[in-house]
Amino acid sequence: MFLSFHKHWKSFKKSEKGMFTIEASLIFPTIFIVTLALILFSLVVYEKVVVYEKAHLIAERTSFTWDNSKKDFETGEFAENQYTTMSGGDGLYWRTNYIGQQIIQKFLKTGGLGGAAGAKMERARTNGSAMFASGDVEIEEPSSVGFDRRIRVTVSGNLKLPDFVDFIADEDFAVTVTASVKDPVELIRTTDFVIYYGKEIMGYIGSR
Repeated sequence: MFLSFHKHWKSFKKSEKGMFTIEASLIFPTIFIVTLALILFSLVVYEKVVVYEKAHLIAERTSFTWDNSKKDFETGEFAENQYTTMSGGDGLYWRTNYIGQQIIQKFLKTGGLGGAAGAKMERARTNGSAMFASGDVEIEEPSSVGFDRRIRVTVSGNLKLPDFVDFIADEDFAVTVTASVKDPVELIRTTDFVIYYGKEIMGYIGSR
């Protein structure tokens, strides 16, 4: 009996029957888990890219329409009678008023912008929230002075992940994007100011 068992055992070890089934039962769960993890990771990356793209679009539209509160938020268009200097517009000195408001906010700790700047921020927040209704949108107004004034937009999102895949990423995340303010009128005015007074100063120095 022992010899018969030993003989069967040797033949069983040499036989390759059922090897594929055993190997598949060991490898398939690993492949399945890795594949599932890659799919979930791709979904996380996709969701974050979508939120980033929305934040970037809101920042760009806000910065592009910052010089005129009558501009359409999506296209930047405005009517012929809606220039800033015309009746009902932002006014010729809205930038100066904006500087004053920011100084008051900084030193007196008051909140909220008024006038043209306040209208621009209200328009940006309203349209930004409408563009991304599934998350929180925060927009910070740019500084009133400086060569690189920027709009800062922060968008918060939620991934809605199952509890068993929390190790991949946090459900709550935020994306912050900045965009330089497009104000060609102010740029031209500042450039002309620097050129004019630069020539005056150089002429004054040369005459002495």
